[in-house]
Amino acid sequence: MTDGDGSRMESRVMELEIRSEERRSDLAELEAFVRGYESRIAALEGEIRVLRQQMVENGVGDMPSAEDDRPPHY
Repeated sequence: MTDGDGSRMESRVMELEIRSEERRSDLAELEAFVRGYESRIAALEGEIRVLRQQMVENGVGDMPSAEDDRPPHY
């Protein structure tokens, strides 16, 4: 292997290391983004549970179907 080959190889290895670090950084950002949405989804699921419980407690679960619940002008 000549000096030029070693220099090219070293340059290529450095380039690959830089790309690898960029991918790690991208992955960390993506993981943070997903964790944020996981917590938002969990909060929304909690709100849905509370609303469903309120509907049961207030008797709203016995509402008429959409076909039976027409506006007065029909």
